[in-house]
Amino acid sequence: MKIFPKASPTVRAITAVILIAAIGVVYLAKTKPLMFRSGELAPARDLRGVWISSLSGKGIQVYGKHTAYGSITDVYENGDIELIINEVKNNIAIGTMRYTNLCSWGETKVTIAGAEKIINVPKTCVADTGQQEINIRISSSALDFGTISLNGVTATMQGSFTTDIMSGSMTVTMPGGILKGTFNLSRQK
Repeated sequence: MKIFPKASPTVRAITAVILIAAIGVVYLAKTKPLMFRSGELAPARDLRGVWISSLSGKGIQVYGKHTAYGSITDVYENGDIELIINEVKNNIAIGTMRYTNLCSWGETKVTIAGAEKIINVPKTCVADTGQQEINIRISSSALDFGTISLNGVTATMQGSFTTDIMSGSMTVTMPGGILKGTFNLSRQK
């Protein structure tokens, strides 16, 4: 039995594709594969494991201005992140996170005797901030780390993920300034 026997081959082909697509939609609506079930993550979305900086020393890269003692300093900060996700429950990833090799430096412009001078702020590094417990909200392929606080400094992070990559933006707020930039992590194999 031919569908639309008097129709051209192109019309019959288009009709067949539409019919096959409609059958697929009905199938998905009835079976609800794991990736479409509310509150559950498909295996491709399993975030459990260890996530580390995609490039050493570049897991986070932020920049901003810091005001102190009447001067403004351009501040740069790079470092590594180690994120360990132990479980994912009700679209919340639960684990720990720590910053390592976190280095800051910058330059301050000051006016001395009517002339503008640049004073370099030497690089200062923190080897390891220690592990902090973290809960990350997951929605589709989006991540929201919420607010992370440590020693008077707060950081907010939002991003997205694939099976092996996490990346996004972050804002670091500290007394005297705000730094903004990115984070990039890869699943450790």
